[in-house]
Amino acid sequence: MLKNRPEVILMVYGKGGHAAQMTRFINGAPEELKSIPFIALTDVETKDNNFIRQFYCIEARDKFSHFKNIITFILYFFWSLAQMTRIMINYRVVSMISTGPGLAVVPGVICRLFNIKVIYFESWSRVFTPSLAGKVMYHVANLFFIQHESLKKHYPKSRFFGRL
Repeated sequence: MLKNRPEVILMVYGKGGHAAQMTRFINGAPEELKSIPFIALTDVETKDNNFIRQFYCIEARDKFSHFKNIITFILYFFWSLAQMTRIMINYRVVSMISTGPGLAVVPGVICRLFNIKVIYFESWSRVFTPSLAGKVMYHVANLFFIQHESLKKHYPKSRFFGRL
């Protein structure tokens, strides 16, 4: 059963600018990358035709309440774990690409545990200071890209990509 799973690239992203960056990445991706179907794990509830399937996940944190953060993170952790289990059972993920936000942390760790290549783009909104997700994903991702050279001092082993 698990041997006949279709190969996919897992795209993990959040709302707003993260979704816009993912769309730009997909539109500019080389054809050999587009030869493998994309699936998405996201907190965006609209259908996107770039993906053969989308999985919904709640946000990893509440930006406005420290108390809600604890509850939200616990819910996110178990929800993303369940979604990643569904994804791994139904698909053979060959790579994970994320434009953030914290939604990428649990899937990134799971992918690394299964020896799946993880690629992470620090958000284009981060010009001078790293994001919380970026600080974690810098240690998780196989390839970590920054979109502003000023972040090189925070992420010395990163690669400069330029803005998506």
